[in-house]
Amino acid sequence: MALAAASQVIAHSEGHGSIEPAVALENAINAADHLTRVSVDRDWSPLAKSWSQLSTSSAKILAVVDGDYVVAVTNPDDGRILYILVAFNGAIVDANFTGTFPYVYDAQNPDTWTTD
Repeated sequence: MALAAASQVIAHSEGHGSIEPAVALENAINAADHLTRVSVDRDWSPLAKSWSQLSTSSAKILAVVDGDYVVAVTNPDDGRILYILVAFNGAIVDANFTGTFPYVYDAQNPDTWTTD
């Protein structure tokens, strides 16, 4: 996937366990920042510069699904929400503005709103 480049600059968990929630938030913020500087296979890419250097207070974990984190990153300048799927090991799996990650989570469907 084109977003794999974003995960290469993100720190991963130590060992073989799942990352802590704080790491998932930080990785999502770092991914948003990275996506302002690179173009990926998305019509919204690259992100506007206002997405760079956001604080972790702009990010919120919406769900934990099988150890993976669904993180919502809100841009305070325009109010848009970038949804980022962070894998259990810290890698960035996907990002979009819909909150829908097939077979994992759908921000529009409360039936998928589960936590571990």
